[in-house]
Amino acid sequence: MSDVRVFERASPSFAAGLAQRGHHIVYRANAENHCPGCGRSHWYIGRVSAECGFCGTAVPLAEARHDDAPSPAPRPRTTSSADQRQHPRMPARGRKLQLLIEGSPASFALQNISEGGAMGSNAADLAPGAKVHVRFEGGLLVPAVVKWAEDGMVGLAFITPVMLDRSRKSAN
Repeated sequence: MSDVRVFERASPSFAAGLAQRGHHIVYRANAENHCPGCGRSHWYIGRVSAECGFCGTAVPLAEARHDDAPSPAPRPRTTSSADQRQHPRMPARGRKLQLLIEGSPASFALQNISEGGAMGSNAADLAPGAKVHVRFEGGLLVPAVVKWAEDGMVGLAFITPVMLDRSRKSAN
């Protein structure tokens, strides 16, 4: 009776350790290749990868080169990011709003605002991607996402655009 090899899938933590060490499984031509997923050795060979005929695990070919294709040329920047904005900004210095961060209120001093978002200074440490609510003076709550935060300034993007009064009368 022949020896039977038993293989099982590696745990995610083991696979993460291999990636950190730089170990990469590849299919080598003219060598005995066993699937890392099921341990069998029946392969469908393509131009850049080999796929196990039993479980479908794909591994790159050791002989395949990916650096032959020219990389796309970078697009020249002809306009500044301010010119690419979807909504024009309105200055709002001196105006204070509230941010609700996980339900807790925090003061937010506006620098500028538009239909799509707001920029201001905030004492709370907010990370990009954090979800907040902006409470306007009339009590209106608008959901927003933190797009950037640096040097005490925060850029917010409203989930849905708001309607702003762009008339010249002063806000009391």
